[in-house]
Amino acid sequence: MKKAGIFAFWVLGLVIFRPAAAEEIDRLLAAVNGRVITEGDLKLWRSLNALILLGRSDPDASRQQELSRRIDLELIQQEMESFLGQAGPDNIQAEVEAKMSGLRSAYAEIGGLPELLRRLGLQEKELVAYIRLILLSNRFSNLRFGPFVTVSTEEVEAYYREKLLPILKKSGASIPPLQELTPRITDTLKQEKITIAMENWIQNIREHSRIEFFPGSGRASGEERR
Repeated sequence: MKKAGIFAFWVLGLVIFRPAAAEEIDRLLAAVNGRVITEGDLKLWRSLNALILLGRSDPDASRQQELSRRIDLELIQQEMESFLGQAGPDNIQAEVEAKMSGLRSAYAEIGGLPELLRRLGLQEKELVAYIRLILLSNRFSNLRFGPFVTVSTEEVEAYYREKLLPILKKSGASIPPLQELTPRITDTLKQEKITIAMENWIQNIREHSRIEFFPGSGRASGEERR
């Protein structure tokens, strides 16, 4: 019931702060290599992101930070279209359905996902499309950077000794031997390195992209990069 209460409070907040006028929804905020991002796009992204994260999105993120993250997502989508093609892998549908099933279960205790989407003025197809985009983004980062990432034995041992052991000892849990945890630690370290590589890559792409801000975006009007 505590979780349901938290979800309900978060949902109420989203409903209250939904835009009241079409003028606000349609306001141009930025253009990324010619593709525009509007006020409505930003609010839609914020709601969908919070839905997927079960309300755990950053409540202290500023408008400029949210717009910056939305621009990064647009840049990733544009690059994915070149790398993976417009449709992307066909075998991702099972992952999309699994994520949707998890969300339906998570929101069942507060009236169900369809009711939540209705209250937020969202359509299920918008949520499905966003989930697909996020999953494709993760697959893209693994395909693009995974082959170049290596994890050494020394790194695995250091992670086990310096990070994992203190947590296990503090919790009083049994301590598995390093050999048993090596595959899991290796995967964790590899994903951390892929994430860092992806972040650096996005920054590089951003510096070489044409990003223009419009009045009302919270940024000075004009181009960020040419």
